Amino acid sequence: MGRAGNVGPKAINSGASLPAGIKVTNPDRTWGGAEAETVAEGEKQISRHLQHRDRLVTAADFEAIALRTPGVEIGRVDVIPAYTPELPENEPGDAPGAVTLMVIPRRDPLQPDAPRPDRFFLNTICSYLDARRLVTTELFVRGPVYKPIWISVGIAVVAGMSIAEVRDAVRRALLDLLSPLPPNGVQTLEDVTTLLRSPQLTEQRRGWPLRKRVVSLELQAVANRVPGVLLVNNVLLAAGSGAPEAQVRMAGLELPRVAGVSVVVGDPMDLDQVRGQSPGETEAAQFVPVPVIPEEC
Repeated sequence: MGRAGNVGPKAINSGASLPAGIKVTNPDRTWGGAEAETVAEGEKQISRHLQHRDRLVTAADFEAIALRTPGVEIGRVDVIPAYTPELPENEPGDAPGAVTLMVIPRRDPLQPDAPRPDRFFLNTICSYLDARRLVTTELFVRGPVYKPIWISVGIAVVAGMSIAEVRDAVRRALLDLLSPLPPNGVQTLEDVTTLLRSPQLTEQRRGWPLRKRVVSLELQAVANRVPGVLLVNNVLLAAGSGAPEAQVRMAGLELPRVAGVSVVVGDPMDLDQVRGQSPGETEAAQFVPVPVIPEEC
């Protein structure tokens, strides 16, 4: 059945081979159903298998073998050598012998814009890799830590262009740029020649790179290249409930998740309005008065 066999809890209540009078149910969701790989992708795996011999030695081995984990659809794998997520303020190279894999599922019905791996997903990958790692390698398999950001853009539109279409195109371009998954959700293993020729392009094709800061000037440049945009007046950027800043830092396994984006003609909308708040709102104003019946009239 492939991916169609992955159903939610309590979706199964019968079976063709069950005797009459017996009922079944699934208290948890089913998982492990995946579509068969194409012939072209299968042919690529031949040379990759000859390189890694089903053993986890190099960073390329970790990525290629992890993507072959049966029963899960992986949208992205980032291999971070000499790094452990269990140490605070840890940077790649600080933990010799440790390897961390940041994995993202290809689909998540609960959070499609920023897929999160569940315990079934992580345990399946971990069990598959554990039998293939070197004895001296400490392996960590983790999902990303999404950091919410808010974006507000003010633009001027070329005369005669549809304002609504241009606004939607700018919004789509920003969401595509900050997406944690590769374009079209396709995971690509690049060869060594491609990596050496254009490493920055390869990183972007995998989705937003780990530990890369979100810079408002880069967002402004992307919006300015959208057809129909005459000028980008300004871009406001903030993390969480914070004030606007020129760039938002990403550390560890953090990736940006766009909590809200506004694109308007003219000056950008205030970020508090984008968040659904009033600029002058205070904590005291958030209390809701409750009526009290007096003991005596």
